[in-house]
Amino acid sequence: MSKKEHNNQEMQAEESHKIEIETPDENISQQEEVSTMEEEIETGGGELGILKKQVANLENILKEKDEEILRRAADLDNYRKRLTKETEDRVKFANQSVVKDFLPVMDNIELTLQHTEEGSPLRQGIELTIKSFKDALARHGVVEINSQAGTIFDPAVHEAIMMDNNQEFENNAVTLCVQNGYLLNDRVIRPAKVKVNKI
Repeated sequence: MSKKEHNNQEMQAEESHKIEIETPDENISQQEEVSTMEEEIETGGGELGILKKQVANLENILKEKDEEILRRAADLDNYRKRLTKETEDRVKFANQSVVKDFLPVMDNIELTLQHTEEGSPLRQGIELTIKSFKDALARHGVVEINSQAGTIFDPAVHEAIMMDNNQEFENNAVTLCVQNGYLLNDRVIRPAKVKVNKI
């Protein structure tokens, strides 16, 4: 065997020896890389962990924005309802000041009725005037508050201006209506002034 061939064989033997030595080291390093990657996946490290954190962050932001949109939609709906109610109330009670101005006129006509003779043509004319006046007010939502004698006092619609001690009526009952009260679309525009029984 020539010297050259002998050198080639030695080199091949060394290379195979090197390969045998390097192979276990490579296996160990590959196993370490795999275990490191598994740890990163489990603990949320590495690129995948960063992406998971970003996704979680974006989901939180999306949830907050959804809640904000729902809150704003609810606020807008409440505002719309309030605006609708205010508009309806403005229309329903637009004539309130005019009606209040006519109530003293009605009081004076009713007071006149008390000073006329029963069955006289003047009294009949005044009664017809009062009736037509009340009918006109009723067409615009104005109703007289029930304050007849015997009615139970209601502080929401009655104003007590005098006390009475009358055994004919029960306690807390109206014994006399001094001035009629009126409602405009179920809202008190003037409470009835009454005398209340206290036993």
